[in-house]
Amino acid sequence: MRVTPLCCESSSSPIIPPFCCGQRVSVEYNYERVDPSRWRSREKGVWRYRELLPDVKEIVSLQEGGTPLLRAKLSEELGFEIFIKDETRNPTGSFRDRLVTVAVSYGIPHAESGFIVASNGNAAASLAAYSARTEKPAYTVVPRLVEEGKLSQITAFGARLIRYGESVDEGIGYAEGLADGKGLYNITPESNLIGLEGQKTIAFELWEELNPTHIVVPTGSGSNLYSIYKGFVELLRIGAIDEVPELIAVQAERCSPIASEVLGVEPRAEPTKALGLYVRNPAMKELALEAISKSSGTAVLVGEDELDLGQRLLAKEGVFAEYASSVIIPALLKLSEEGYFEKDDRVTLVVTSSGLKGQYSESRERFSLGGTKLEILRLIEDGEMYGYEVWEALGKPLRYQAVYQHLRELESMGLIEESRRKGRRVYYRLTGRGKKFLEMMG
Repeated sequence: MRVTPLCCESSSSPIIPPFCCGQRVSVEYNYERVDPSRWRSREKGVWRYRELLPDVKEIVSLQEGGTPLLRAKLSEELGFEIFIKDETRNPTGSFRDRLVTVAVSYGIPHAESGFIVASNGNAAASLAAYSARTEKPAYTVVPRLVEEGKLSQITAFGARLIRYGESVDEGIGYAEGLADGKGLYNITPESNLIGLEGQKTIAFELWEELNPTHIVVPTGSGSNLYSIYKGFVELLRIGAIDEVPELIAVQAERCSPIASEVLGVEPRAEPTKALGLYVRNPAMKELALEAISKSSGTAVLVGEDELDLGQRLLAKEGVFAEYASSVIIPALLKLSEEGYFEKDDRVTLVVTSSGLKGQYSESRERFSLGGTKLEILRLIEDGEMYGYEVWEALGKPLRYQAVYQHLRELESMGLIEESRRKGRRVYYRLTGRGKKFLEMMG
């Protein structure tokens, strides 16, 4: 393994930042000496591809990687081949186990005081598990908005949980400061590229099993998208493939800093039910954009009201995914309707994390729903209403434009829906989910 360019401070630094002295940093290997035919005789998993991974003295593994590739029933309906790469089968239920096995194995000699990661949940849960195997402390910096299942994993494995900021972006610098102050080895991918070498093995597995033409990837920070791209570029360099498959980034409409740039629309940076994709200012944005551009790919935006559909359709395939992964199905359907795919294409959907850890429960809505929204729901419970009518009924010192914003947000949460229009008036009614929610509130 070699790092180019050499880092400004020290070429022997155990931390490999994405950028150094204004230049891109890249982890490279002696590609001329790599013979992929050797992989076939080895056990499946991340370390099967050790010639294209960092040298380590000790491998810390929970048998990650080698995840199933399932042919989707949707193939028959849509008229082209669709496959699901089910990363929920990893030891802690997400693709981040690939990152953490490499980062922890590489970092052990430099982690006398332990490890640290800034994460929106999955990498934190993974680090908690793998560091437990090393018997070294793990510090996890996670935002306030994170699913309960991931928090349960973190604490169950004995990691130290630090809540900081609303989104993971805010925690990255904080984790770097803690790493320096406490002598911790930082595996946060936005601070240290080493773990991405593990994530890229998704590309190697896909090549061995399918050699896809398109790969649809849920995208928050952009690290997984870039990792997969790097993996295929390395397959290109060793002569295993002739071209890189098209990479398709999928983001939630409410948080779309990468996809919006690809599509040329105004970006948004608001909380979404797909919390794993809530990254307001991704440090790896430029790397993700490069991956999309150089693979001739594209991006898709998915609305909040499409997340449940995506989760249900994946469940019909036998895969239970969190909302952050479920975006791939609505994205696939949109592209199919636009005629983006051809009948001989081989499309892979990457499911990054299990619904068992990422389900956005109604209990979360119960505690996050503001008083005004609850009042609006109770008003509409008595019968359909339009915005101005709701504003008058509230009788609050509140601008009526704010009421329309509340209505849009309640609609995006699936609690109300448009019932009819009369001229410029849009009438709303409760959905079944909205009725159930109010019953739960008592």
